[in-house]
Amino acid sequence: MKRIYLPFLVFFFFVFEGTVVQVFAPERFGFDTVVVPHFVMIIILFVAIYVSIPQAIVYSIFAGLLYDVVYTDLIGVYMFSMAVTTYVIALCAKVIHTNVIVGLLFVLIAETMLDFMIYGIYTLVGIVNMPVNVFLFERLFPSFILNGVFFILLYFPMRRLTDQLKEMET
Repeated sequence: MKRIYLPFLVFFFFVFEGTVVQVFAPERFGFDTVVVPHFVMIIILFVAIYVSIPQAIVYSIFAGLLYDVVYTDLIGVYMFSMAVTTYVIALCAKVIHTNVIVGLLFVLIAETMLDFMIYGIYTLVGIVNMPVNVFLFERLFPSFILNGVFFILLYFPMRRLTDQLKEMET
């Protein structure tokens, strides 16, 4: 039964992200910023850091493909970006002892990597025509706040779940 928790959690937060964006969008309240939740990526990073890198990469590929199919017109951008980000952060986490502060730093680095890869690919293809400073101040930095708060709120319950999943694997 516990093996179903993680796929369900990933799917739940995939749906929840779309809801958060629609309900709490800053532009609805008169702000010029765009907040991008990466809740699924955070869940996958928990798996990568505390459970298993290959399992996290599989989740990131499937979640990225789901993002590509549902939200974008270009298939493969999120799938590639999420898998590479997960792999790089997981390798870094294996070298450094991870606690809540280091985990938050990893999440913010992962968000930066993911958003810059997506921004770079979309700019290269010609889908996005946004200066880097606008991207940083109107999209990336406001997203840091939302995703950082989400990570902190979810750290202890997810850590408990990942510990249980890791025990089941051994």
